[in-house]
Amino acid sequence: MPLIDWLLALLTILIWGLNFLVSKVGISELPPLFFGFCRFVFVFFPAIFFIPKPKTTWSRLLVYGLTINFFQFGFMLSALGFGLAAGVTSLLLQVQVFFTILISALYFHEKVPKHSIFAFFVAAFGIGLIIMTANTNTALPIAGLICIILAALSWATGNITIKIMRDVNMVSLVVWGGLVSVPAFGMASFFLEGPELIAQSLEHLTWRGTLSFLYGSVMSTLVGYVIWGRLLSTRPVSLIAPLTLLVPIIGLVSNAWMFNEALTFWQWIGVAVVMLALVINTLWPKFARTIWAKKSLP
Repeated sequence: MPLIDWLLALLTILIWGLNFLVSKVGISELPPLFFGFCRFVFVFFPAIFFIPKPKTTWSRLLVYGLTINFFQFGFMLSALGFGLAAGVTSLLLQVQVFFTILISALYFHEKVPKHSIFAFFVAAFGIGLIIMTANTNTALPIAGLICIILAALSWATGNITIKIMRDVNMVSLVVWGGLVSVPAFGMASFFLEGPELIAQSLEHLTWRGTLSFLYGSVMSTLVGYVIWGRLLSTRPVSLIAPLTLLVPIIGLVSNAWMFNEALTFWQWIGVAVVMLALVINTLWPKFARTIWAKKSLP
């Protein structure tokens, strides 16, 4: 793969990894759901005037916008709002991989690979280790944990929606999916967070908060998805997809450095176990094929 493509791939991973840090800064000034509203306003505006609607039904577009955008980010931002460490949030969101496999198996009647089942139990053990070995300073809020698991489930459901739509234009889908999700964020913020809190947050909004939701809109969503979609369409998926394993690593390291998000020794072991599970699920088939090919050689 050309050097420029490697650099673009790593840039996208860096953008996505830092997104959790930036989001935490943003929700320190704006309520989580209203932050999501601001973020997705600038996902579809003004791009929607230049990009045609994706070639799919309105019902599927609605499901995509609600699952990938509203529910995933609504729950993720709420998890941060409940006090879940941003680094742990970036890691636990990746369990969407296992939810995607499970939902795909149920919906498309696909067989679940044995290595994925094994990886799922390894990840469950790691998550349990992170939760059970906390002390009074590193305890994880139950509400935050529930929200991030629901965010991962929402992401997985959105993945299945994309699979059903097949060869849909991803740039168009991202932009128009933003349009669908904005009313949902607006209503949820109005009724759950209240107009008074929204008004107060806007009154005290600084350039940091503004740059935070613009980063999410422009860099994380538009730039990130456009680059990633181009790479997936022109380069081998087996080469590109494993790079997403770097996202939670960047999330953990950047937030530990920026916010001093301390974990106990055994919680870090749990983090390593979850990462191992993701590596097994992503890379085991390629590794197994390589070993089998070597054994088959005379």
